Amino acid sequence: MSGYLLAEFATSKEAADAARAAHESGHTPQDVLTPNPIEGIVEHIAPRPGGRIGWAMFVAGAMGAASGYLQQWYSAVIDYPIDSGGRPLNSWPAFLLVPYECAILAAGVVGLLAWMWMCGLPKPFHPLFAAAVTERAVQDRYLLVFPRDDGLAQWIDAKLHPLAVHEVHE
Repeated sequence: MSGYLLAEFATSKEAADAARAAHESGHTPQDVLTPNPIEGIVEHIAPRPGGRIGWAMFVAGAMGAASGYLQQWYSAVIDYPIDSGGRPLNSWPAFLLVPYECAILAAGVVGLLAWMWMCGLPKPFHPLFAAAVTERAVQDRYLLVFPRDDGLAQWIDAKLHPLAVHEVHE
């Protein structure tokens, strides 16, 4: 069964020390819920997958620029050719503004959509919202979030010494 384990700590130092100990033993927490920032804890939290948004934006921008250029080229060379002052029909310097704008538009739209998809948005509900202890995380408690695993609750209780370990089911 999938879900989360929440290790509850009273102080930020206890939470930071527990995150460090868990990371060093190979049980890296996925996230930390705190009422205030804890300096240096980010190094001990599992990194989020990323780096693909830039590539998605680059590909979308290149495709947007190519489609903008091809639309102008088709309309000026194939669909409605007009000889203006003896210039060639495929006068590429005159075609640069629209591909530039199409590239920016496509990259921006795809970047926003890729960011939302990779973050899992829109997500109006997360299983952690149902746990009563998460309300204390904005007041006076520090919670380390672990993926639920067999035997991990006993390991957390024995090695990290939290105030309590809470299970959250999906």
